[in-house]
Amino acid sequence: MPQGPDTTAEIGDLWSILSHRRRLIVATTSLFGAAALAYGLWTTPLYTASVQILIDPRDRQVVTNDLTPSAVAPDGGVTQVESQVKVIQSNAVLLRAVRATGLADDPEFVPPADGIVPTLKRIVLHAPARRDGRELDADALAALRRKLAVKRADKVFVVDVVVTTADPSKSARIADAIADAYLADGAEARVQAASRAAGELHARLDGLRTDLQAAERRLAAFKAENGLIASSGRLVNEQQLSDVNARLVAAQGRTAEAASRLRRVRDPRDPAADGATTQEALNSTVVERLRSQYAELSSKDADLRMHLGSRHPDLLAVQAQEADVERLIGAELGRIGRGATTDYRRALANEASLTATLAALQSKAVATAGSSGRMRELEQDVETRRTVYNDFLLRSRQITEQANVDPANARVIGSAIPPVDASWPPRLVIVLAALVGGLSVGAGLAMGREYWKPTLLSSRQVERLLGVPVLATMPALSGPPDGAAQLSAALVVDGLHCLARPLGRSRVASVMVTGAPSEGALRHDVLDLLAASEVRRGGRVLVVDADLGGPGADDAGLLDVLRGECRARDAATEDPRTGAWWIGLGRRVGGAGNPFGRDGGRRFLGDLAGSFDTVVIDGGSLPANLAAGPLTAAADQLLAVFCEGVTPQSYALDLLKAAAVVGRPLTASVLVGRRSAA
Repeated sequence: MPQGPDTTAEIGDLWSILSHRRRLIVATTSLFGAAALAYGLWTTPLYTASVQILIDPRDRQVVTNDLTPSAVAPDGGVTQVESQVKVIQSNAVLLRAVRATGLADDPEFVPPADGIVPTLKRIVLHAPARRDGRELDADALAALRRKLAVKRADKVFVVDVVVTTADPSKSARIADAIADAYLADGAEARVQAASRAAGELHARLDGLRTDLQAAERRLAAFKAENGLIASSGRLVNEQQLSDVNARLVAAQGRTAEAASRLRRVRDPRDPAADGATTQEALNSTVVERLRSQYAELSSKDADLRMHLGSRHPDLLAVQAQEADVERLIGAELGRIGRGATTDYRRALANEASLTATLAALQSKAVATAGSSGRMRELEQDVETRRTVYNDFLLRSRQITEQANVDPANARVIGSAIPPVDASWPPRLVIVLAALVGGLSVGAGLAMGREYWKPTLLSSRQVERLLGVPVLATMPALSGPPDGAAQLSAALVVDGLHCLARPLGRSRVASVMVTGAPSEGALRHDVLDLLAASEVRRGGRVLVVDADLGGPGADDAGLLDVLRGECRARDAATEDPRTGAWWIGLGRRVGGAGNPFGRDGGRRFLGDLAGSFDTVVIDGGSLPANLAAGPLTAAADQLLAVFCEGVTPQSYALDLLKAAAVVGRPLTASVLVGRRSAA
């Protein structure tokens, strides 16, 4: 016996559930659709305007060494652009836009103080009736955030600022104001950053200047204490030492040159010692002129000697002139030799003087060598401090000037245009979505109702749950039986006959028909169809009303027969609709107890065996009609009638238990289509 209802369903069962509860689904869908249509008609239309801002992470290279870095991040600047999206949504930018557009005075953003919602808010929160400008700005800011959307598409640096309000012009105006506020806020932030950095540098410059002046004073005091006088960045002593050394080298060269010239002039062993052939003699204009005169006289002497003879007075006069010229040349060469001696002596004296001066300067340099090292350390310290001070001063002036230059590469590429069509509500989309949602919710409610109160959905489920065959699935019975209903009834009768053959019978002698308490009309229709089908086969059929829960009748019937007040043949009447005979429940007698007794059912059916071929008994709802248990136990077969999608599975399980109690197991079942949706 099954332990509980079968909550599993096949695909066909699901469609059966939806079909049987179609009224619930249609009602839910209609409700959703009507609500969506009402919302679309009564909701204030909203208009959306957007402005596009291009934010290039590569800043413009207006000046070098800019305060903000211009290099693009490894991620291509996406992180920087995403950060700017958050900046656009910041309080600083939005508050600037709120004040620029006067949203604090707009009823759409800040409802009037005498409205219903503000009044309830003041009552609940005990807020003051009057609010200052900051509170109004805060309310306008909160309302603007609800109407604002800032988004960026993938792989682009274009940011869309979308504003939705009830006025198209207002939406465009606010969107443009937010874009302008973002650009202005960025420029102001850069100015503030530059001013702050310049201020910090200026504050540091005073300390650097003080340190530099102290270092310079220490250097000057040290030089004064140690007699270290500098000129053009070098000590005077070092300059003198270098100059004297250079002059000494030059003097030594001149001394060597004078000595060489003197040696050529005086040394007779030297081939160049001939005074007339020395370089000084050759360079002397006097010697050159005298040699020219001597050459002329020699030429004249040779000519006279050839024509006049060696004793001619003219020849003697020429020879006397030659002797005078030779004497003059010798005198000039002697003067040149004396000059070379004088130059040599002068060079020696100059060299000795420079050597003495150099020695004195070297002694002084050795004495001041220790002080020079300390002085260089002080000079290096001064130079370092001066370099740092100059760098800070230059950077401070650069930043001050850069505050007036905007290197940011952000611009508005698409101003907001007042929209023509409303962006909300999309009536058609809302209605379609509501219909789909209502259909889904209705189907869910139908499935949920079936899950919490499962019914018998199909013949396969009935056979799986009860373990008995379903002889036929009849169509819905709503009026005179048609051909399909009669055919299904014939299949049921054939099935009952087949189930009776293992008992050694060719026909069914008696069959008890039972069903749910709420399905009495359906059970009666099935009884009539079964009786009519058996009559058409030529059998004598008797239909007995054994539903003790029924109202009874004034005519003689089953109860009268059981009490022995009349015979069954006398109580039976012919039913013109089916052609079968029929016995009603009969008259009730108070305090009569169970009319069947232990063997009443068996005796009743035994009395009918010779008069009728088949007895069809209306047993009502077996779990509620256990008093008719002796008659049920005496019947040859127990047939259950179920309504598809209506009969609860709990009743089917109770029916199995009741059948086990009376000792007549369920033989078969019939599944009838429902007339209308529940």
